[in-house]
Amino acid sequence: MGLSFLHARRLFTGKRVLVFRIGLLGDSLWALPACLAVRKHFSDAHLALLTNRFASEGYASMADLLPQGALFDEVIFYDADLGGTDRRSGLKLLARLRAARFDTLVYLAQRIRTRWHVLRDLAFFRLAGVTHFFGHRGFTPLPPRIPRSPLPFVEHETDHLLSRLALSGIPVPPPGDRRLELYISGEELSVARAWLETRSGTDHVRRLIAVGPGSNWPSKVWPEERYTELVRTLLNQPGIYPVVFGGPELSALGDRLIAAWGCGVNAAGRLSVRQAAAALSHCRLFVGNDTGTMHLAAAVGTPCVGIFAAVGWPGHSYPYGRAHVVLRRSVPCEGCLLRECIEQDMKCLKLISVSEVVAACRAVLGEAGT
Repeated sequence: MGLSFLHARRLFTGKRVLVFRIGLLGDSLWALPACLAVRKHFSDAHLALLTNRFASEGYASMADLLPQGALFDEVIFYDADLGGTDRRSGLKLLARLRAARFDTLVYLAQRIRTRWHVLRDLAFFRLAGVTHFFGHRGFTPLPPRIPRSPLPFVEHETDHLLSRLALSGIPVPPPGDRRLELYISGEELSVARAWLETRSGTDHVRRLIAVGPGSNWPSKVWPEERYTELVRTLLNQPGIYPVVFGGPELSALGDRLIAAWGCGVNAAGRLSVRQAAAALSHCRLFVGNDTGTMHLAAAVGTPCVGIFAAVGWPGHSYPYGRAHVVLRRSVPCEGCLLRECIEQDMKCLKLISVSEVVAACRAVLGEAGT
């Protein structure tokens, strides 16, 4: 059965609009251009975000990214973790949404959602009283894995969301004008600069490089000893000073790396999401794994050197924007989507050498001008 019965009327403008987007930090960042397009289209509506609040500590959501009132008039949370939510929580949410009397849904679910999950979600929102739907059409599945053939380059998640909005009649910016807007204030930038200067003992903030050695997926983590060698080599370039970024779980790793380098600032677990974004904007380069911190750096315009495992499709989750470098190896098992790689011992990551990453970092730093 198709989804056409839920296709929104092109000229309809809702009064109470619910935007559905869930996921981790990177998932939230990718949806920002779509959320901005929705805000512009429904400029006079009450706009609410429905997102998940993780039970596990250390996971950030879209509500942590934006200042209050920047895009949404209201944020509605429901409790869910990586395994989803339970029946009781779903029924409570249904009752709350019915009471809120939303007439419109903007469906910004992730591209990897199956057709069955899309239909289930839309049926849930119809039960909640929603009568008009946007963003639900245009789900294009990721290309299938073909034995002995490399995975094709695919559309970025950000562009996929915007394409779906366009199919529903919501105007979206052309490819060259799309950006991840965090509304970082001048005060936030100044506070971050002072924080970095105090801890680095220098006012040469333009020479800082951000290092992101962690990930929620063990299969995406480049070996610690390679980060040690990488930054030691980069420190031979005058004025370089490393800053480790990440969540609280990376604090001990950050301490070990800084001890091995002989200098550096450990920001892991010491800054909120927005504070980290402001601090990242003062760095000349981000180098690290495919993680939310990398996407946060890209969102504030910091050039990224991304070290990518081949667990997903090339292009789908690359740092968004220009001036970034992605290092990724195609292997027979790519597209596995495994959170942990035991059988292959993270072969795809280990094929990326320290010398390659050093060369990429130096190229970006040379272009940026250190």
